[in-house]
Amino acid sequence: MASLSMALCVLCAVTVGLLLVHGHLDGDRHDLRLLAWGKGMQAAGWLGFGLASTVSDVLPPFRYLLLVGLGMEALAMLRVRTGRPVRVLPWLGGLVVLHAVLAVAVAERPFEVRAFVQTLAAALLFLPCGALLLAARDVRSQRLYRVTGGAYLLVAMFALARGGYMLARHEGADLPAVPHMEMVGLLLLQALAFIGCVWFVVVLRERYEAHIHRLATTDALTGLHNRRHFLSAAEPALALAARKGTPVGVLIFDVDHFKRVNDTHGHSVGDAVLRCIGEVLPSLVRGYDATCRYGGEEFAALLPDADGPVTDIVGERIRQGLEQAGRQAAEDGRAVVFTASVGGSCRVPAGPQDLDALLAEADAALYEAKRGGRNAYRRHEA
Repeated sequence: MASLSMALCVLCAVTVGLLLVHGHLDGDRHDLRLLAWGKGMQAAGWLGFGLASTVSDVLPPFRYLLLVGLGMEALAMLRVRTGRPVRVLPWLGGLVVLHAVLAVAVAERPFEVRAFVQTLAAALLFLPCGALLLAARDVRSQRLYRVTGGAYLLVAMFALARGGYMLARHEGADLPAVPHMEMVGLLLLQALAFIGCVWFVVVLRERYEAHIHRLATTDALTGLHNRRHFLSAAEPALALAARKGTPVGVLIFDVDHFKRVNDTHGHSVGDAVLRCIGEVLPSLVRGYDATCRYGGEEFAALLPDADGPVTDIVGERIRQGLEQAGRQAAEDGRAVVFTASVGGSCRVPAGPQDLDALLAEADAALYEAKRGGRNAYRRHEA
């Protein structure tokens, strides 16, 4: 038992170093720090197990460190899997108090009873982690989730079986002796420690890559897609429309007198106007339409399978929706009253190369709307 416990101590300590290096490289410091603290406490707990001659000789502080470390690992997994911040101190405080109460309650009982209580507490930490991972859907590393979740459930079930077996034998049940049970449990925990850390680092890496992708494709101010993403998404849509022979609508719109808004009220108010547009624009187009902040105060929308009447409906809905959003923002004190002019173009494209022509036609219609008095919609007529 001592050699396996020391091996677990070393594994947890090495894992702490790897997690801290990974967090320094990727910037996921909060979740990784929580797991690193948990693994550090587990290392200290396993050190106590390794120094003891038998399981019954392990001092209570080492048992508490091990259980608190497992609790921190469970909280770290919960944070990473759900994306919800978890207050660590109340959970850990409750965990320590619960185990302290249980320890006092069974302090005078035989070792088998105390071991059953502790294995039950450990299993209650492993079971939610396993269930959470196995229930995950629409994740990139589905097989890794299943392996990790299955490992957590396996260790939880083994812990419950071991505690129940020891308690039953203590109560006089006629059960055959199971050799090397402690060794099997420690080997399972070693495998779980390795699998769990692999899962944690892989998931954080995927989250980091998704964050970088969002930064590369999203406008930070409005939350809409940026121009680069819009253009890359428009090319396959135009290629598909050309093959099917279906029309595509393109809309370009911007805020009327936006320079006046900035000069009169300041750039912070101008930014508030743009943020307001980013909030309401997705609700003004169809679910499969692509929208973006095209540049400055200018926005664009691509409408697949949209003929002239559909393009007109969406363009006018955007104009009216932004006018209403401007009035509402002014009433709420978030921005000033603003309106927008919208220009549109619609036809069957010959291929992705027609995107520039469609944008130019929509831009020409936009300037026609501005010359007509602004707060208007116009569509380019071929």
